[in-house]
Amino acid sequence: MTTVFRDEDLVAAFKQKRRLFWIYMAVTAAFAALLIGCIVWYVSMPYQDSLMYLPQLILCVAACIYIIFSFIFLGIKFQRVRKYYKMIASLSVGMKHVNSSYFLRYATPELNDSVDYYVLTMCEWSKKKSEYLDRKIYCDKEKPCPEFAAGDKVSYLTHGNTMIGYEIVGHSDRFVTERTAEESGQQPEKHQEEE
Repeated sequence: MTTVFRDEDLVAAFKQKRRLFWIYMAVTAAFAALLIGCIVWYVSMPYQDSLMYLPQLILCVAACIYIIFSFIFLGIKFQRVRKYYKMIASLSVGMKHVNSSYFLRYATPELNDSVDYYVLTMCEWSKKKSEYLDRKIYCDKEKPCPEFAAGDKVSYLTHGNTMIGYEIVGHSDRFVTERTAEESGQQPEKHQEEE
């Protein structure tokens, strides 16, 4: 079975998250030093000095830049890295399911919970409804996309809808033609699940 995630991925995601945190702390420390410096400069000026506006102006501009930087850095970059780390960390402790389904097609990539994914449409047999149902399986976009052809029978391990590992166990052109006919509105022959 081809494994999508390895233990090194968790360690790398943690290091990246920690590095970004310390970058933000360094920028915050630089802003705090500038803030203290401007306050000390302003307080040490003589009464009604012609340059009294300068520390205030520097502080206002620096505060605006810091707030914009914080919003962009924390709201986009750091949040995405944090969510990616959280997703990888949950793979090691969450419930996993092994399924065997037919691959239909690749769908457009999606952003789900701040993580980019390839979307694979799998056709899974429902015992309850006695028919095939489409299921979206997410595969991390930072990893190579699995090379499946329409009709491949794939055995895969998932956590939720995130693919952890996969293996191609067969292929059925007949299934693809029946499914295509069904989606276009024609009446295909009934196809029972292959065990």
